[in-house]
Amino acid sequence: MSEPEATEMTVRSLWAQFLPLSLSEVTMAAGEPLITTTLAHLPEAQVNLAAAGVAKSLAVFFESPIIMLLHASNALSAAVASRRALFRFMMIALAVLTGCLLLLASPPSFAFLGRHVLRLDGAIGERAQVVLLLLILWPAAIGWRRYFQGQLIRAGHARQVGRAGLARLAVVAAVLAVGFATGMPGAWLAGTALILGVISEALLVTVAARKLGTAHAPQTADARDLPTDVAGVWRFYWPLANSMLVVWGGRAILVALVARAEDASVALAAWPAAWGFVLLIANTTRMVQQVIIRNRAQASDGLLVRFALSVGVPCTLLLLGVAVTSPGRLLLSAFLGHDSSLLAGGLPVVLLCSIVPMVISLQNAVQGFLISEGRTSRVNVATWLGTTVLLGAAASGIRAKMPGATAAAVAMLAALAAEVLWLSLGLRQRAERAPAR
Repeated sequence: MSEPEATEMTVRSLWAQFLPLSLSEVTMAAGEPLITTTLAHLPEAQVNLAAAGVAKSLAVFFESPIIMLLHASNALSAAVASRRALFRFMMIALAVLTGCLLLLASPPSFAFLGRHVLRLDGAIGERAQVVLLLLILWPAAIGWRRYFQGQLIRAGHARQVGRAGLARLAVVAAVLAVGFATGMPGAWLAGTALILGVISEALLVTVAARKLGTAHAPQTADARDLPTDVAGVWRFYWPLANSMLVVWGGRAILVALVARAEDASVALAAWPAAWGFVLLIANTTRMVQQVIIRNRAQASDGLLVRFALSVGVPCTLLLLGVAVTSPGRLLLSAFLGHDSSLLAGGLPVVLLCSIVPMVISLQNAVQGFLISEGRTSRVNVATWLGTTVLLGAAASGIRAKMPGATAAAVAMLAALAAEVLWLSLGLRQRAERAPAR
């Protein structure tokens, strides 16, 4: 198993590690716009888009506690006992989360949630439940996939992660093409494409990990510094899991707030569609964190920050170009099925959120610094702060009668800014107490 080599690091060498990893995130994010644009060209586009957006936000909420398995697997795979303990922990977590999602998707539970909590109208609620039932295995597939992705990244096999991501995108595209050609109902098509895509990727990374031996790799780190049982893994992992639970729980509540906007019927479709387009570009920066965790001991913090900016700034400029140029707006209109109401609601989101890729790149960089130092509690506090700002700003915007999608976009920007500021203050305080790196 290969660790980062003790050679002089450059932005270029960091990019060489980053590109295959980013490919996995890009292909994952690209599936969402494919689904959006397919549903936008099917009958009852707004209802199906809203239903898919609601169901996906709920599925991701139940996925959120195991999102950070990638980071934990990357950090713990160097010790055999830690790797085995993490696997046992993962199996327990996946069983619990799948059971909870199944309970929520059951008719009595979802009827109460949709009618009294999310305040969905009849058609949107019924179709959201269909999508959620199709996504019952979503948390399990995501958790399994990220466990083996972490092993592959730690062992230096990032290309296999990228190839599995491409295969996932191909499966999603194939399902959408068949469903579109056969006139499959939009809600059924969205759920089927999502779940088959992630299951295919999970299977492929598992095969790659076993074939390359990363699942049974020899020990390369002192286990005394790492958790070696399920209880120890829980103590290490809980701050990370709690962070994601708060983040995605907040975004699920955000959907409920958007449903209370004066233009709720349009906003519930426009917000997930436009935000999905933003994430298509912004998610290319997410693997900055994994590169920083892997190379923190070999590269200076200044070099790693420059690398993060070299990823985030071009992505922000690209998204800005979509929002302010005629060709870009034509592209966005086509993406939204040339629906004028969706475009009117979505364009302000893309314009306001054009800075999001750069901010997320910096956020992931600072998180990577803190996680590499074992300071996961600081990351946890930042997510609580960001989510509080998100929901407070969104509620204020809705009360001020802002369009629902625009209120959500402004709130998201405020939340990201608050989180990055808090994380950066933590690094600065640490730097003042330690010798310069």
